Amino acid sequence: MAAPMVGKFDGNLCDILQNVQQIDTFLDVIFEFLYRRTDFYKSMRHQHDTMGLPPGMARRLVMQTFMKYEKIGQGPQLSDLQIQEPGVPEPMNTVEITEMTETADSTTEKAKKAETETREETPADTKMKETQAERKTSESNTDVTKPKTGDRHIITESDTYNGALRDNYAWSQTLGDVDLKVFVPETLRKAKDLTVDIREDHVKVAVKGQHTGASEPQVLLDGKLTMKVRCDQSMWSLHPGHYVQLSLEKQKETWWRAIVEGEPPIDNKSIDNVQNVSEMDEEAQQDYRRVMFDMEQKRLGKPTSKEMETHDILRKAWDAEGSPFKGTEFDPSTVNIST
Repeated sequence: MAAPMVGKFDGNLCDILQNVQQIDTFLDVIFEFLYRRTDFYKSMRHQHDTMGLPPGMARRLVMQTFMKYEKIGQGPQLSDLQIQEPGVPEPMNTVEITEMTETADSTTEKAKKAETETREETPADTKMKETQAERKTSESNTDVTKPKTGDRHIITESDTYNGALRDNYAWSQTLGDVDLKVFVPETLRKAKDLTVDIREDHVKVAVKGQHTGASEPQVLLDGKLTMKVRCDQSMWSLHPGHYVQLSLEKQKETWWRAIVEGEPPIDNKSIDNVQNVSEMDEEAQQDYRRVMFDMEQKRLGKPTSKEMETHDILRKAWDAEGSPFKGTEFDPSTVNIST
């Protein structure tokens, strides 16, 4: 981003952050805007296309921008790198996104405690406590599918969407991509201390020995992929102290049951195989729109797309030289055009 652009849109972006209050929702707003109002997600199929981006370019642009500021964030502050230009206003306000503080929690607990101390415990209270204890026990025995604020690795449902949570990694997938998060030691803060090797049928993630102080690298994941990926379209990035994220593009659009060989396969029935129209190729999207248009036309008693094409051809021949209908009003109902 050019220096004069730094901070130019802070006011607009802060307004959005103040409304949504969550980073993930904020990012969803940005990408949803790109989906609705631009051709960012449209892939160019031919060299003469004037809309869209070359296949894989959108993903590459996003990752390049993310990694650019990730590098800046781990080095000098952005304010030390940017060039101050006249006429560019300083940020008017900032929005801090945080979890609920312990102070607020402790205040709430004290209030509840004071309330309970003002009255004696009744049989109903005893029953409620037993129910709550049973509920906590039940929740502790379930798999991790929601964020847990006390854990270093926060796993959400999106991290295992159509995938699974394993001991040292979590993965999710769409029909065309796989998102793999390999957990790293808390002390790992720099990408240069990692070795990530992505091949079309193999993946390896290891921490270099110079970081751990050991003579050999600490292997976090090393295995043969169950399906092949496109190496030139795959990339990775480090989330310091948490995980390294690998974005893998499948060579073939199919559902994977596991990431690497030897991993317990997931149940096919658990896969949400409903495909969004925007994820279909251009030809499939056109077919879908045509079918939906024809259904609506039939509901309204109007001609379908095929019938409209036939009428256009018939209209051109209606007044052609030698036509028995020349000079009369066009009326396709007088002609048997059934096939």
